[in-house]
Amino acid sequence: MKALNNLIRLFILLTLITSCEKQGNVGQVTFGANYDAINCITTVDIYIDGQYLGQLQNYTHEITKCNQPENLTKKLSTGDHSYKIEIRPLQGVGCTKDILGEFSLSKDECYIVFVDYFKIDWD
Repeated sequence: MKALNNLIRLFILLTLITSCEKQGNVGQVTFGANYDAINCITTVDIYIDGQYLGQLQNYTHEITKCNQPENLTKKLSTGDHSYKIEIRPLQGVGCTKDILGEFSLSKDECYIVFVDYFKIDWD
């Protein structure tokens, strides 16, 4: 019985330590795009570390901080991450591009990814 109580206490202690570490080591990444800049209606889907984050709903011409309404912002653990941005035409063909990138996130950082449609090589 004493061994079981010690095991339970150890489990609770490890859970508390782990949750404190997770809460303290986070930052944010935010995505935005000026997809109104060209004469091609597109969708912009965002993936982080292989997981679908969402689709941009509003365009922007600059990003100054995280959590702006026109951006897609996500809290993440600190460390290295990757992203994929899929640009697709709403109808037909053309205006298709995949953008891959990596970033390292620090504690309390706001990492900004701005997709400037004027700088995309649409080949």
